[in-house]
Amino acid sequence: MSSTAYNSGVYNAGVYNLGESLSVDVSLEFDGKKQYLSNLTGQALGIEDQWTVNIWFKPFETVARFDAEGNQLFRPDGKAILHFKGVSHQNEVLIWGDRVENSRDQEFIVVENWNSRALRIRLTRFNFAQKHKEWRMFSCTWNGQNLIGYNNGIKLPDYSETVSGSGNFIMLDPAEASELGRGVNIAAHSSGIAQSLNDPYLVAYSGLMGPVTVWNTALDASQLGEVVSGTFGFAPATNSGTYTSSANLKHHWRLGASESNVGFDYVSSGDINISTDATITGTNIVSDVP
Repeated sequence: MSSTAYNSGVYNAGVYNLGESLSVDVSLEFDGKKQYLSNLTGQALGIEDQWTVNIWFKPFETVARFDAEGNQLFRPDGKAILHFKGVSHQNEVLIWGDRVENSRDQEFIVVENWNSRALRIRLTRFNFAQKHKEWRMFSCTWNGQNLIGYNNGIKLPDYSETVSGSGNFIMLDPAEASELGRGVNIAAHSSGIAQSLNDPYLVAYSGLMGPVTVWNTALDASQLGEVVSGTFGFAPATNSGTYTSSANLKHHWRLGASESNVGFDYVSSGDINISTDATITGTNIVSDVP
């Protein structure tokens, strides 16, 4: 495995250590059943009225759910990729992809976000955003009014629905559980399935994931082009070329870089702990990158 000096400001017991050497030729594999990363303790995520979420991923076939007799329990709408879970949906962000079945490509990704009053602000579908067994860098930005999606740094066509109406776009960043703080799921939506009839029926993500990065500003295509050209070795805490948002970096989960802590946050203290019913460990690290 190759490695690179990684100037990401590694957080360790309150100390940021620069120059950490991380493997750049590995990713993390999820089985689409009970393998996901989760930390549902309410916390400040550092994002509110403007943000960017960036995800490297390579989807496999969606894994359906069956009962003991082999009967399919339900046909999922898709599979969860990333979920910033709020209390009663407050200030929530959910990113999920369409089913991928029998090697046929269902290529859209849906991003939903809610305001501080638990009203869904936008539900936006981005076409041509994923492909079966192909690495893509999907980026989504919120500029306070609109969700904008990018595939490998190129802006995607979208079909957006404004749900809450004008004037209700305010997202906040509550700090703790008592203040309605948010939790984080990677490759799952809460417990992996829908939590109410108003939610899509989602199963856990199946496939590979690489770095998941979050900024508290809306990056444009020029900056995202710099990110995609650096692939897994890109150091988001260092400005480079057209990328100028290192000061806005809030989270960088470099999935698979650490065998002992696959959900380690290399920017802040926002580690994503392994769920009690999950089996994601260092054994899920694979040598598969763009």
